[in-house]
Amino acid sequence: MQLSQRQFKTFSDLVYSNCGIHLHAGKKHLLKARLAKRLRKTNIRSIDEYLQLVKSDGRELIRFLNAVSTNHTFFFREPRHFQYLHEGHRNIWCAASSSGEEPYSVAIYCLEKGFRPSILATDISTSVLQTGQSGIYHLSKTKNIPKRLLKKYFQRGRGKWEGFVRVKEELRRLVTFKRFNLLTDPSPSCQFDVIFCRNVLIYFDHAVKLRVVNKLYGALKKNGYFIIGGAESLSSLQHGYRYIEPSIYMKA
Repeated sequence: MQLSQRQFKTFSDLVYSNCGIHLHAGKKHLLKARLAKRLRKTNIRSIDEYLQLVKSDGRELIRFLNAVSTNHTFFFREPRHFQYLHEGHRNIWCAASSSGEEPYSVAIYCLEKGFRPSILATDISTSVLQTGQSGIYHLSKTKNIPKRLLKKYFQRGRGKWEGFVRVKEELRRLVTFKRFNLLTDPSPSCQFDVIFCRNVLIYFDHAVKLRVVNKLYGALKKNGYFIIGGAESLSSLQHGYRYIEPSIYMKA
């Protein structure tokens, strides 16, 4: 399958306008591979024909965005961030939750500290949200979870589910999964004590970062924490947050 420069630009612009992800020239091979999968799924041979489908069918647009968005995560990733959570933090938003490992890790940390948060877990990809809602993960995904916590909060699968675990219902009840587009959707009506938006800003250009960061500022309570990934920074952006330490900001 050949992907011309014109086609690459057209699909790149489509991705950017819908979710703010910038696919630079180095991502052409990745886009080609993801497109090939969607063409096989839809039994379409022509890239231009598939483009017309994406433009006319909102459901296929979502499937296409699912295919091109990157969703790499694991349980207890960058756990030092959790030290800022305390019993006054009852409403928490994981704004790029991927397949659920982050919000479930946050929920476990809070329960171990003696309080029960309400966690909104959002992502643009419906496929990873389905994984989060099911709470079913391969055992290999749980290597960073201490054995005591794994036994306490997860059920081991048997039979056809051998080699998998499922998050126990007590934990699943604390997390609500919902599709949310950081670029285009209006902020939730409530405000949050803590917002995690980790390891997603790196996929945005300056303009989109600024837009997203300030949108999330409006969804945060006064003195609430805004937590980004360890490789990310707000230093080049105009914003109202107060810097606490690398990755950690507060709404002053």
